[in-house]
Amino acid sequence: MFKKRIGITQRVTRHPVYNETVDCLDTNWVKLLTSLKILPIPISLISHNSVNEIWKELKLDGLILSGGNTLADYADKTDPSENISIERDEYEKALLKVALSTDTPVLGVCRGLQLINVYYTGQLKKVKGHAGTKHSLIPENSTHHFEIPSEVNSYHNYGIPRKYLGKGLIPFAHDDDDNIEAFYHPKDKVLGIMWHPERANITLDTDCKLIKNHFGL
Repeated sequence: MFKKRIGITQRVTRHPVYNETVDCLDTNWVKLLTSLKILPIPISLISHNSVNEIWKELKLDGLILSGGNTLADYADKTDPSENISIERDEYEKALLKVALSTDTPVLGVCRGLQLINVYYTGQLKKVKGHAGTKHSLIPENSTHHFEIPSEVNSYHNYGIPRKYLGKGLIPFAHDDDDNIEAFYHPKDKVLGIMWHPERANITLDTDCKLIKNHFGL
């Protein structure tokens, strides 16, 4: 039934009632990925020092860096403390590093795109009016042709102005303010999108094709 095993990282948050720090993943991810013949493997938060060992055991065909959690290096006093996890930041950077070293395809979604951009020495900037909205997506000319939606959902508070794009990353979509909404790397198997395909009321064919093509389906 399943053609690929794809690891997917999870949001880290503190439970509002119990004294617990929990991993959590939107079940819409499971619905989307299984519909594409992908078996999602949720990756629990562990020490970044254990990544190489865990990676060998998981035997993944790809990695998705999911949304949620503000990157700690960019958080300010307006960001709730429960939405910040330094441990997740370190862990996902280590996961990204080992995925790149093993030539494994990586898809970054929203926060995942932001983390990839920072990994490639890019930066982020706080933006207003994006969380909980929809906006137009403007395609760019690039060596690779990507089919993209004309309009996407938006749940982020941090964007990537063009001048802050990471080294070697090539944009293929931006918003009306010229913030980068999607990019890829010409050599590394890295793709990043700022919108959430799993949150669409009706999954878009363009998103499905983008995911399938990136993971070789």
